[in-house]
Amino acid sequence: MKVAILNLNPGIDRVIYLDAPTRTGQMNRAARTLLTSGSKAANQARIFSLLGDEVDFYTFTGGPFGDVCNALTAAPHVTLHSVPTAAGVRTNTKIIDRDGLCTEFNESGGPVTLGELARLKTALLDGCGKVDVLSICGSLPQGVEKDFYKQIILAAREQNPHIFVALDCSGEALCQGFSVHPDLIKPNRGELAELLALHSLFEDLYTAEQICTACGKLGGERTEILCTMDADGSLAVGPEGNYRVSTPTVPFRSFSGAGDTYLAAYLHAKFAEEKSFPEALRFASAAAAARVAHDGTELPTVADIVALLEQTTVTQINS
Repeated sequence: MKVAILNLNPGIDRVIYLDAPTRTGQMNRAARTLLTSGSKAANQARIFSLLGDEVDFYTFTGGPFGDVCNALTAAPHVTLHSVPTAAGVRTNTKIIDRDGLCTEFNESGGPVTLGELARLKTALLDGCGKVDVLSICGSLPQGVEKDFYKQIILAAREQNPHIFVALDCSGEALCQGFSVHPDLIKPNRGELAELLALHSLFEDLYTAEQICTACGKLGGERTEILCTMDADGSLAVGPEGNYRVSTPTVPFRSFSGAGDTYLAAYLHAKFAEEKSFPEALRFASAAAAARVAHDGTELPTVADIVALLEQTTVTQINS
């Protein structure tokens, strides 16, 4: 399978671990520090690579962390297409104390100039005719209009009418992109609630059946909606039915990248392995669980994922 990934807002995550509770307004001494790539897109690229898929990765670079970000994204089967930007790559700082409390400080990224944006857009569209899947993910940097993902979806389909478009973002960017019916969106429960509320559908959403009904009204007959819910598993609404997917119980070691792993594994199972909707969902959930059972940025093996398949249940929902 050949995948194109668009990442407009690359970043470096600096994770600082403390041996004591966080003390605001005072000096805190780090026990250890971990530097990782801080984007949904980079997490996806590494999982696609693990599973043997070919990835064209379109992103910005520049500044003191540009080369570092590219190096952290690099993996077998991943080809980087980087456009330099004067703003450089952003940094996000996460402080995790002894009690597991996480405090985050995320930069916005950008501003990106119109010329820089045009060069990246042209590179992406030139390559879209050669891929099976386009994955658009992450936040928008300063200088990029909220409807940019919508523009990309329409333009990519002009280049390749058979391309499958997956959109993983939030807020106005998700609302705008969803208006042109991407083939798939993957919100978490908070992002889904926001999208449903914008369409006046956020009423009495207490059960899986009610959520699936609301998603169906939102556009589930045209767009697959995969909602990840952490330890509560996931809900999936699509043309092939509505399903609740459990998550296997594993020792929890890292919170990073579970949803991105879920999406990449699902797309791999759907297209590279031609699995059915429920079986692709099962593989995605097992992969996400395998990811959080590993420390830091360490990836699971395919054997780790396969070992969790029997612990993952997929149940059809009648709504």
